[in-house]
Amino acid sequence: MRTIFEGKTTIWKEFARATGGRFVEGHSWHSDRTEIEHKDWLVVFDHYTLWSGKYNQQMTRVIAPLVSLDNFQFEIYRAGLARKIEKLFGGQDVAIGYPEFDKAFIIKANNELKIKSFLRNKNIRDSIALQKEVNILMSDQKGIWEEKLPKNHFELSFFLDGSVEDIALLKSLLDLFKEMIDELYQLQSIAPKA
Repeated sequence: MRTIFEGKTTIWKEFARATGGRFVEGHSWHSDRTEIEHKDWLVVFDHYTLWSGKYNQQMTRVIAPLVSLDNFQFEIYRAGLARKIEKLFGGQDVAIGYPEFDKAFIIKANNELKIKSFLRNKNIRDSIALQKEVNILMSDQKGIWEEKLPKNHFELSFFLDGSVEDIALLKSLLDLFKEMIDELYQLQSIAPKA
């Protein structure tokens, strides 16, 4: 079946082969995707088009559906000019105690102690710092921009502008997700998949 993402399928087939994941063909408004099992969890890579009137923006998403045990939510993104202005006017920014990381990123969370514990993991900090573009969320929204999920259902997500076609970049995001999921489990924030 043809989709609006026609021609964007090769990367997800190739990525599935490179990671031992599963390629899933898209339909209508949903792009093809790669699904990768990590222990008890699933990590999904796809493309998404964000529509706003006449404007649209192609995005690459990484999403891991999770069951939350403590309602822990957070957001981590690079501290660009607009984000720094937001911070000047009182936007939340949790300092985690690693000056270089604190300077480079804006961190929002509903549990300051837990986000500090989460980011105490050097592998996570280093993997995040290696990414040119960073937009990480742990929220109760489906697919980042869609409807609210049922109670205790959350998604760990990462999005980038454009269609990422770089296998090495996608693999680095997979490694980051595995590390983040493992840390969330160690912190008793998420349950294993039923």
